[in-house]
Amino acid sequence: MTKIRIAKIAGIAAGASLFLGAFVPMAGAVTIAELQTQINALMAQLAILQGSTVATTACTFTSSLTIGSRGADVTCLQNYLTGTGHFTFAGGSTGYFGPVTRTAVAAWQAANGVAPAVGYFGPISQAKYSAVAGATVPGTTVPGSTVGITTPGVEGTLTASENASPASGTKVYEGGSKVGVLGIKVEADVSDLKVERVKLKLDADTADASSSTNSDQQFYTKIADKIYVMDGSTVLASMVLDATTVVKEGTAYYITITGFSVVVPKDTSKVLTIAVDPKTSWDSAYDDDSWTVSVPVDGVRAVDGASINQYSPSTLFANNFTSAADVVDSASMTVSLASNSPSTSQVIANQGSSDNEYDELTLAVFNFAAGKDNVKITDLIVDLVRGNSNNVATATTAYIYDGSTLVGSATVAGTSVTASSATFSSIDWIVPADTTKALTFKVDIDSAALLADTYAADIGITTTDGTRVVAENSAGSAVTETGTAQGKTIWLRKVGPEVTLVSKSIATSGVPQGAPAALLTSTSTITATFNIKIKAVGGTLTLGNVASATPLFASSTATFKVYRNSTYDGLISSNATSTSYSVPSTCVAETAAKNGCTLTDGNEVTVPVTFKIEGRTVAGAALTSGSVYAVGFEGIQWFNATSGSTQTTTFMAGDTDWRTADVSFP
Repeated sequence: MTKIRIAKIAGIAAGASLFLGAFVPMAGAVTIAELQTQINALMAQLAILQGSTVATTACTFTSSLTIGSRGADVTCLQNYLTGTGHFTFAGGSTGYFGPVTRTAVAAWQAANGVAPAVGYFGPISQAKYSAVAGATVPGTTVPGSTVGITTPGVEGTLTASENASPASGTKVYEGGSKVGVLGIKVEADVSDLKVERVKLKLDADTADASSSTNSDQQFYTKIADKIYVMDGSTVLASMVLDATTVVKEGTAYYITITGFSVVVPKDTSKVLTIAVDPKTSWDSAYDDDSWTVSVPVDGVRAVDGASINQYSPSTLFANNFTSAADVVDSASMTVSLASNSPSTSQVIANQGSSDNEYDELTLAVFNFAAGKDNVKITDLIVDLVRGNSNNVATATTAYIYDGSTLVGSATVAGTSVTASSATFSSIDWIVPADTTKALTFKVDIDSAALLADTYAADIGITTTDGTRVVAENSAGSAVTETGTAQGKTIWLRKVGPEVTLVSKSIATSGVPQGAPAALLTSTSTITATFNIKIKAVGGTLTLGNVASATPLFASSTATFKVYRNSTYDGLISSNATSTSYSVPSTCVAETAAKNGCTLTDGNEVTVPVTFKIEGRTVAGAALTSGSVYAVGFEGIQWFNATSGSTQTTTFMAGDTDWRTADVSFP
């Protein structure tokens, strides 16, 4: 029987060889290469039956081989296993590692004492192959593998470690795409390294209470569809997660990603991100469960300039992520104050139908940030607080704008003399997922007086019960708003100055404290300079000069305050300070007896004023040393030409925008 079978095989092989010499393949026919592959397989079987071995080229394996692997490494392995009698596929070597190849590898492993004999052709199996076949395995030279490496012939060192990003506990939502779950920091020392393989271990995080009943296999059967190796936003390689690509070794599940190469220049590092595509949906039982992706020992392989495979890490490292609820159900809405919201200022109410009104005064700009899903705000309540005890100016109608588009208007309803609110109903304003949009809040002001009132708008500050924003996700389910927003205080009056800070500076001069050591008091000084623009609005103003009993800028704390180490220091006596300024001629001087000038409605002046601090108190004692000092501009004094009464504008008091930088002193 053996002789007959040998004769048949030999005849088939010889006939096929003769046939190939004259055969020209037609479209759709078997190719010469495919026929040659079948002949090789037949010749291998013939050699086995004759008790000899097929002379094959030693294989050079550049990666572990498993279900889904393709290429020359697989073809060489199949040729070898054909020669050993374990690979008997009728079609011969295909270059694809499928179930037939896995069965052949498992049989070869069992025959050669490799355990577990599961058909995964990794480092252990490749080492055994080297021992029995004299081939090249990882850790030895790999001809042709140094393409792209600039350090030929140089042996290097590979270090793989966990990168801080993606963070542990990253939420992975149903239907997501390329969600980062593990960062691998790859460092190349001495030589360039070309990374060509990453092996990963996939686990259910059973240490997490909510995940304790999950199995490792559910990582790919229930949670993730696909896995990627990424360099930034570039996909280097990807593999579908299923029973043909995930290999069970003992009780653990692994996937080996190959088919890519990325060079890490010597003495530098690169971060590779492992990302997954979550399944489009999963049972709610898996919501908030934890899963782990690990790099096992020697899980990263790279080739150095000497064509030597280098492996790392020496110990396993891992990161976990959470399978979160449906992204729609995870929608969020956060409120905050926009950076372009108005700063504290004084506004003169003369821009309405009457000289004590202001139409659509902007009080605040609020940001609304939607997370994970489109969020629709259906209702919004903005609170208003009136202050400064005058309680005359009244907010009547409120508006919200998206840019220049009116979103809604509402009557301002008062709950007390100082507290009121505006309720915007059924506005149905949508903020797209993972974006931030702004609403500008404006009010109409009536009945402003000479004495100032203040207004400030807020969301979630005056009323903290979480009812100010009513929102829903794209499925119509309620979204709970988080965050608060407090607008700056706006001062209102019908006549007065609009005051603007043009510039500020601070400088020191003189001999500092303790130089020489015998000098107990300092002769040094601080000079703070402010350029203040003043515009008369709503009527004519009178500004006092330095000689006035009520000067525009007083040296007392009404106009300036000294801050030591960022805290107001009231111990520095005004007797140890001085103020100087000169009002430009735009402000028309009055008679000498009045010590002032007149600034008519609509005119403005910019007045430079300096405030000097001595390095000692009025009693001659030195100021506290080892400190930093700053000067804050706190306000001005002025007269209304009609009433003649003294008024102050102090909206900037305590505002750090109106404070100089710190300087060391004395």
